[in-house]
Parts: sequence; structure tokens; C-alpha cells
Amino acid sequence: MKNLTVVCEYGWIVKGQFDEELSNDNKMVMHEASVVRRWTNGKGIGGIAKAENKQEYTLDAIGDVEIYQSKILFTIPCEW
Repeated sequence: MKNLTVVCEYGWIVKGQFDEELSNDNKMVMHEASVVRRWTNGKGIGGIAKAENKQEYTLDAIGDVEIYQSKILFTIPCEW
């Protein structure tokens, strides 16, 4: 599994563990996912990739989620 931050349409940002296979209906499954609610460090969303910055982001746990591949704008690989 990969640790990813996924930026979706309408401004939704989700961080979690991505199961590398898409489901039959082109959904990606993220485990132990959290919505990134805010950050105040001036590093933008890209700063979330580094483990040393993780305390600077407010995450709201949402459990396992499915995200349609067509709704994903881009992903950011994360160290943590």
C-alpha cells in the first residue's frame, strides 16, 4: 500500500493508504483515510508529503473511503 494525499474536485483533500488496484467501477479505495481540513504553515498542501510537517495539518479521520478515479485531480506521495 502507498501513503497518498489525494486532491479531488470541489476542493476535497484526503490522506490515507491507497490500495494500488482500482475496483471494477474505477474507484480507488483508501484505508485509514482523513480529510485534510486546514494547515497554517505557509507550505501549502505539498508540505504534507514530509513526515516532519504532519503536526502542522488538521486531519479529520473518516475511515475507509472509495473515490472515483474521474474525480481525482492529482495525488501527492507521503512519507507518513
